Amino acid sequence: MRRWVIFLIAILLLIAPVQAQQGQIGKTILLSAGTPEDKALTEVASATDPAKKLELLDKWLAEYGKGDLAILAYEIYIAHYSAEKNFDKAFEYGEKLLALDPDAVQTVVGLFRLASEKPDLPRMYSYGERVAAILARYKAQPPPEGVSAEDWERTKTEHLDELNSTVGYVQYSMFNAGYQVQDPAQKAALLERYVAAFPKSPYTTNAQAMAADAYQQARAPQKMVAFAKKVLAGEPDNFWMLVTLADYWATQKEQLDTAEGHAKKAIELLEKAPKAEGMTEENWEKQRALQQGLAWSALGQIDLHKNRDAQAAHELKTASPLLKPYDYYYGRNLYFLGFVLARAKRVAEARRILTEATTVNSPYKTMAQDTLAKIGGPVGKAPAKKRP
Repeated sequence: MRRWVIFLIAILLLIAPVQAQQGQIGKTILLSAGTPEDKALTEVASATDPAKKLELLDKWLAEYGKGDLAILAYEIYIAHYSAEKNFDKAFEYGEKLLALDPDAVQTVVGLFRLASEKPDLPRMYSYGERVAAILARYKAQPPPEGVSAEDWERTKTEHLDELNSTVGYVQYSMFNAGYQVQDPAQKAALLERYVAAFPKSPYTTNAQAMAADAYQQARAPQKMVAFAKKVLAGEPDNFWMLVTLADYWATQKEQLDTAEGHAKKAIELLEKAPKAEGMTEENWEKQRALQQGLAWSALGQIDLHKNRDAQAAHELKTASPLLKPYDYYYGRNLYFLGFVLARAKRVAEARRILTEATTVNSPYKTMAQDTLAKIGGPVGKAPAKKRP
C-alpha cells in the first residue's frame, strides 16, 4: 500500500510531514515527526515480536487512533494479519479502514490479492468492483478551486497511469477467475459483473461472449437475451451480441425481422472488423469465421421460416465451410440446408447434404435421418420406388 510505504519512511527516518499530493486517490494522512503519536508508532514499527507489536498497536489505537489517524493503525493490522495468512482478520481491518477512506485504492487492491490467495471468489469480485468504482469516482471529480480543467485532467491522467499495471492485474485476475468457474450459471453471472465493472478492458469482449454462451449452457435463454440486449444498448455495433441474438431468435423462430437485421449488420461489421484486443491473429480469424458462419446460418434459417427457399439455400451453403470445425453448429446447418433443398424438390442435393448431417455428432443427426427416410434414404442407397 503506497500510503503505508510513505508512512514507514516518515516514522523510520523521522522526516517532517509532507504536503498531500494534489489529485492523489484516497486520503493522505499526515503525522508530524517527534509528536507523542509519532514516537509511539515508531515503537510499534520497531517491534519484532508479533505479540508485542499487536499489544503496542492496540495501545496506540486506543490512545491516538481518533478519526482518520486510525487509518495508520489499520494499515499495520492489515499488513500483520496478511503476513500471518489470517485472512479473516485482514479483511476485518480492511473494512474498518475503508469505512474511513472508501477511495483507498491500494488497500482495496491489497485485499483483492488476499481474496485471490485465500481463495474467496465472492470477496475477490466484490473488491474488484470496488476498484472499478473508485476509479470511476476519481475520473468524475471536478477540478479543485484554483486549478484549471486542463491541469486537472493532466494530473488525473498521471495518477491513473501510475495504476495501469495494478488495474490490469485486477482485470485479468477477475476475468480469469470467472472464466474458470465450472457452473455455467455462476460463470455467466460473474462475467456479467466483470463486464459491468470494466466495460473497456482488454478482456471485456471475451467476457461478453463467454457470459452469453454460459447463460445458454445454463438453459437460461431469457437471461442471455437480456444480457445481449443490455450490451447492445451501449454498443450497437457489437457483432458478438448481434450474432448471439440473431442465432437464438432464428432457431426459436422468434422476432425474425429483428434477427434478420442483426445478422445482416453483423456480417457487414465482421467484414471490416479489426482483430479483437487480447486475441492472437490465429484465434481472431477462427472466431471471426465462426461468427460469420453463425450469422449466415441464422439468415438461412430465417429465410427458411419465411419460405424463401432459394435465398435460404444460398445462405446456408455459405455458412457450411465456416462452421465445419464445430459439430453442433455444422450439423444444425447441414440439417436445415438439406431440409430446404428437399422442400425445393432438389432431392439429389438434399440426400447428399442430409447424409453428411447423419455423420456429424450433433442433436440434429436424428432429424436428418428422419428427413432422409422421406426422400429416398442416404446417398449410396437407391431411392425407394413408389408402388403404382
